[in-house]
Amino acid sequence: MDNCIFCKIIKGEVSDLIINETDDIITILSLEGHPLIIPKQHIENIYGLEPDIASQIMREAVTMAKAVRETTGCTGLNLIQSNGHDAGQEVFHFHLHVRPRWKNDGIEATWNTAELDRKKRQVLSDKLLEYFES
Repeated sequence: MDNCIFCKIIKGEVSDLIINETDDIITILSLEGHPLIIPKQHIENIYGLEPDIASQIMREAVTMAKAVRETTGCTGLNLIQSNGHDAGQEVFHFHLHVRPRWKNDGIEATWNTAELDRKKRQVLSDKLLEYFES
């Protein structure tokens, strides 16, 4: 994609700090200072990922998480990936953040954990089961 910053990095049109690279994925250091794992093929979001690329990304995430913990001494870690405007996606090329965390680091990654009514959960469960059975 012509205006995609990640595509420009992958093509070498924009210089960035590359941490690791394979035939299908690239891991760079974000402007905020944590790894971003990105498929080389322009894939807008998780819904377009093929299983093989998805598994490569997750394998890289495990390796990168261990490297981040070892090199930064972080005491926690978040894997963050957003899809669509409503989820906060800003760059519309799939990418997975490997974000190191420390106690009292000021980062909030929370959501409402209130228990959903059992009947509503059952309806959703039934819909999901039906999806996989079709």
